Amino acid sequence: MPSGFSISVIIIVAAGVWAISLLYFGVDLSWDYAKPFSVTVAVVTGLLTAFDRVLWRHWPFRLFHKTPELSGEWGAELLSSYAEQGGRDNKTITGTATITQTYTSLSVRLVTGEEPNTNRSFQLAGRLIRHNDGVYEVIGVYQSDPDILARGTQTEIHYGAFRYRVIGTPPKKMSGHYWTDRNTKGSIQLKKRL
Repeated sequence: MPSGFSISVIIIVAAGVWAISLLYFGVDLSWDYAKPFSVTVAVVTGLLTAFDRVLWRHWPFRLFHKTPELSGEWGAELLSSYAEQGGRDNKTITGTATITQTYTSLSVRLVTGEEPNTNRSFQLAGRLIRHNDGVYEVIGVYQSDPDILARGTQTEIHYGAFRYRVIGTPPKKMSGHYWTDRNTKGSIQLKKRL
């Protein structure tokens, strides 16, 4: 979402164009026209913030965009090549993904395993993209922080990237893959928990 400064600049540019148009049409201008500037910036900033955080999810605002709502808890099942490299006995890993979303941002956190072998991954950068054919994908780069007791024996802190295709309207499933700087890779299936 644009910052308060960006919104102020946009309003100044719009007001400048409006003022030049009025002068062109012979309307006399005075500084009284500038008095509501701070109120205008506050109202526009408030409305944009409300849209970004809440309003975009609800009717009638949903009529103006097709951005899927992904927020919530998702059950995760990963099939990893890490097992082939001696990292664990079972190739299938289960966990929970938590997605936090606004209209302009998206955050994915994934927790797998059980104590003391819990692995927590969090998104460093990412976004929701829409392809020309209308298919949405979540793409990102993440850092994985395994439990301190698992480091050095089972796994280490590592970085990776992921790509999930959003399935359904409304979305109930995502399917994709990931790869890491440990030269491992895998597929992932996410199912939304109601």
